[in-house]
Amino acid sequence: MLETAELAADVRRVADRLRSLSQARLAAALPPHPSRAAAARAVAQVLADAAQGIEERTAAGEPTWRVVPELSDFAVGDQLAVTGHDLLAAADGLPVDAPVWTRAGRRPVGEVVGDAAGRLAELRRAL
Repeated sequence: MLETAELAADVRRVADRLRSLSQARLAAALPPHPSRAAAARAVAQVLADAAQGIEERTAAGEPTWRVVPELSDFAVGDQLAVTGHDLLAAADGLPVDAPVWTRAGRRPVGEVVGDAAGRLAELRRAL
C-alpha cells in the first residue's frame, strides 16, 4: 500500500504557505516560472493529472486530461490543496504497483505519486 502521510503534510504546508503570501510575493518570479503563483499552478496541475490518472486507471484508453483553471493568484493555495486532497483520496488503498494513466502512458501508481510528491517538495523548498 502507498504511504501518503508525508505527501498529506506537504500539501497542507505548501497550501498554507501560499495562502499567507502577499500579492507581491505571489507575483515574484520563481524561475523557470514567471511567478510563485505560476509555479504553484504547475504543481497543482501535476497533482490533478496524477489524481485523474488514478481515478481513470481502469479505462481502456488514455483519459481526456482536464486543465486546472487559472484563477486569481490568491486562489492558488486553495487550488493546490484541492488537487492534493484529490490525489490523496484517489491513491488511498492502492498497491504501489497498480498501473495508472499518465500523460506519457501507464506507470505504477507508486512512481506517479512519488513524482508528484517530489514536485511538491521542490515547490515547498523554493517558497
